[in-house]
Formats: sequence, C-alpha cells, structure tokens
Amino acid sequence: MSIERTAFGAVPYNGKKVPLLSMRLLHTFSVVAEELHFGRAAERLHMTQPPLSQQIRQLEQMIGAELFHRTTRSVSLTPAGRILHDRARKILQDAEAAADAARRAASGSAGSVTVGFTASSIYRTLPRLVSAFRRQYPEVELRLEEMRPEPMLDALHADKLDVALLRPPEKALADPRLAHSVIAQERLVLALPADHALAHLEHVPIANLDGLHLIGFSPDQAPYSYELCQRIFHSAQVVPHVVQASILPTMLALVEAGMGAALVPASAQATWTGALHYRPLAGTEENITTLYAVRRQDMRNPAAEKFIGLAGMPGGAPRKP
Repeated sequence: MSIERTAFGAVPYNGKKVPLLSMRLLHTFSVVAEELHFGRAAERLHMTQPPLSQQIRQLEQMIGAELFHRTTRSVSLTPAGRILHDRARKILQDAEAAADAARRAASGSAGSVTVGFTASSIYRTLPRLVSAFRRQYPEVELRLEEMRPEPMLDALHADKLDVALLRPPEKALADPRLAHSVIAQERLVLALPADHALAHLEHVPIANLDGLHLIGFSPDQAPYSYELCQRIFHSAQVVPHVVQASILPTMLALVEAGMGAALVPASAQATWTGALHYRPLAGTEENITTLYAVRRQDMRNPAAEKFIGLAGMPGGAPRKP
C-alpha cells in the first residue's frame, strides 16, 4: 500500500524538510512493534485502540511509508517498520540517558569541576580532598590546574575555573564578586637547616627572628603568605633579614642549602624529604595560615558546590589547629 507523505511537522536539516517525530509517537510505535498486537499495545499505553491506530496512521503519513502489515489475524512489521523500530529504540534509550545525565548534572552527581590550586595546597589538603571527592562522586570529571594566586583569581573571574584553592591576598577576600570558605587552617613553623643554631630548641621565641636570615615568601607569587609574615613581624616588632623571596618548594630547598631559615606551613614537613628541622614559634598567636576555597558569587555549577561542601567535611580537609 502506498502512503502519501503528509507534513504534520517538519524541521529544516541539510537544506531539506525532515519530519519532526515526537518522542510520544516513537514510544507509541515501539510498543506496538514489540507487541505486534494493537489491543495489547493499547493496554500497555493505557489508551483505547482507536486513538492508538490513529497515531500509527499519523506516523506513517509523516514518514510516507507503511510500517505494519495488518490482517484480521496478525500484525507484522514492514521493512520500513523494522528499520524504524531499530532506530526508535536507540533514540528512546538515548533520550532517557540524556535526561538522566541532565538530572545527575543538576544534582551535582555528574558533570565536571575545574579546580585551580597553589603549590602549598597540594601538601595535605588537595590530596585528601580529591581522594574523598572521587570516592563520593565518581561520575564527576575533576580537572586540576596548578597556578599562582593572581592568575588563578583572573581565571576565576574569566569563568575558566569553578573553584580556586589558595591563600588569597586581602583584596581578594574583600572582593564582593567572590565568595570564600575556609577549608583548612594550620600554623606556620620555622624550617631550619640541621646545623642551625636554633635547631636544638623545642620552640623558637618570636624575638629570635629579629635579624635572622630568612627565606621569605614572594609578594608577587605568594601575596597572602607574604602579608601574613609581615603582620607577624610587625606585631612582634622584629625585623628579620630576608635574603631571598620565593615560593614554598624553592624556599625549602634554599633552607636545606643553608641560605637561611623560613616560616612555612606545618604541612610542608610531611612531604619535604630534605634534612630540615621544623620548630614551632613561641610568643605569637598570629602565625595561623588559612586555606580558602574561592568561587564567584554567580557560580552555578552544582558539582562545584559539592566539591566545596566536601572540603569542610571530615576526611575532606585537615582540621583547624
């Protein structure tokens, strides 16, 4: 039987008008194709047989081909019907998978998160956080970018990062466009060469930093830590002799080389294999360094929210000192 094609609905594609087949029609057709019986198919679809037959005729007219051979005793698929059935099953499965993926992305259990981090965050916080996040949200793609603080904040504003793990400068904490959460706090300790005169002390009095040769943080590459150390020195009224300004891994290498001592986060001693001694400071309560998770106020990534939320949970990040 020849069926004249009727344009019930069409969309342009590659210069042609293609029938707009609804998911409802494809689902209806698939049920009939599975049952090969209009009565049973109508029962499954919770409808009566006349509107079901009407929908199948509408689909055949949209395609321009007969999809079922119908007799008084049987229903079977035509070659066109078999092709459509194979394709329809895949389309319906893909549509359900797409809807499910969208639901999981909306809930934060799927999708992707791009996280920027500084070198100092990798010593303790980042490994624990990444491990916990991967266990809890295995379907989320986690992308990690090591960056310096200023470029990281620029990337955050440019929507190239979802979350930044860093010790931000004061101006970033005051930026109304950004939201921040404390995820870890730890004390600064004094890293010393093994043969340093202060290495035999259990605690180093803050007054001993006056005139001491120190490897300091770079104000350009580690502004938060630089500002923190300046506050500690000013409060204690000590003036160390800073012989080199650098970033944490280089600082520790220079300390081991005997160029001076350095105030570093306590977590650094867990990963640096060099022959250094680490001593707490006595006489100051300001030597607490804080790691933040920073995001834009208008960030709308549910998976990133899950990442930030996990950072404050047991097993996600170290406890405060």
